[in-house]
Amino acid sequence: MKKRILIIGGGFGGITTMHALKKQLGHKAEVVLIDYRDNTLNKPRLPDVALKGETVEHARFLMRNAVKHDGYLLIQETVIKIDPKEKKVYLEEGGIEHYDYLVLAPGVQKHYSGIEGFREYGFSVCDDVQAPRLWRKLQTFKGGPVFIGSMPYKSGNRVNAPKLLAPCEGPVGEVMFMLKEILVKKGIGDSSPVTAFSPAKVFFEDVGDKVRNSVGEIMKKEGIGLITEKTVKKLDAENIYFTDGTSEKCALPIILPEYKPYDFIVDSGLGDEAGFVPTDNQMRHLDFPHIFAVGDATSLSVPKLGHIAVIQGEIAAKTIANELGFKADIPKFEPAILCIMERANMQATMIYSNVLYGGKLDETINGPIAFGMKWSFDFYYNFTRGHMPPEFAEKLLVNHLNNKAKS
Repeated sequence: MKKRILIIGGGFGGITTMHALKKQLGHKAEVVLIDYRDNTLNKPRLPDVALKGETVEHARFLMRNAVKHDGYLLIQETVIKIDPKEKKVYLEEGGIEHYDYLVLAPGVQKHYSGIEGFREYGFSVCDDVQAPRLWRKLQTFKGGPVFIGSMPYKSGNRVNAPKLLAPCEGPVGEVMFMLKEILVKKGIGDSSPVTAFSPAKVFFEDVGDKVRNSVGEIMKKEGIGLITEKTVKKLDAENIYFTDGTSEKCALPIILPEYKPYDFIVDSGLGDEAGFVPTDNQMRHLDFPHIFAVGDATSLSVPKLGHIAVIQGEIAAKTIANELGFKADIPKFEPAILCIMERANMQATMIYSNVLYGGKLDETINGPIAFGMKWSFDFYYNFTRGHMPPEFAEKLLVNHLNNKAKS
């Protein structure tokens, strides 16, 4: 009888796991993807929705088409509980799904309600509700101080992962650069100073000094301010208030909210003390050997970054395939920070850094080449229904950056 593999969540991690299972197993196992949505979000496209007015459909593709293309099954339902001992997944509408292997890839909840006044005065780019909401706000924005930053990340202690205060500051960087151009073009740049804030002691704490200084130089050139060790307490119509007792005049606060695990993970006893799923480096749950986890829901995903979710999805799929008797070379878990921040006039900054994980590579590529890389990835990901560019592309990039670092 075929083994049954359930994947919960159809984001970067879940879709990557599904495609990798198809490559390793074909139809020699029954693979089922469960997600309450009918579409997958290409989250790197959301700043284009929020700041350029792209339709939100440009940041989505139908999950059903991706699953159907692989010949698997999609259950569009909400998970409410998991019984890891009985290997059962309970669904909101009353269904119960059994599994031999379970891959948790639901992502995280964005805790907007944790910021007093956010509903009335705050904005974000983190999902396909908030991104178009920010675009609508910009159509009537008359100017004033702008603050862009993130809420702190709360991690557990069961796995050996870096301790960061910011979940991921790449979107903060991209938004501040893109928004600066927009404000200037609207003729309100002088009256709308842009300031980035971070809960950490340094901005971009997940990279090394070389990358951080490169980004800092661009910020200085663009006239973007920075304040650190700042956590938002509340918002009102004219101010942003921080937990250290300080406040600033603010006409437009743009915030990445706290990332929280889904209740069904916590309620099912699958999370660590912070609620994130603890795994070993093959993405296997520390307590339940038939459960794997990838992406933002895991304790190992630090920072919360799509590139790390993709790495984890490949590892989980190949580990399961190996366990089922199909020979697969399981890659080592060697994460790296890889993100591309669009800027003004078809410019972008690509960051590749592994110093957070003990590596020595800490490089940027600035200019239209980086912009082309971002555009190419976004198009490729949507066109191929969630496939990543070929592995050799990243190997070529890393080789180029290593040569650049030596020169």
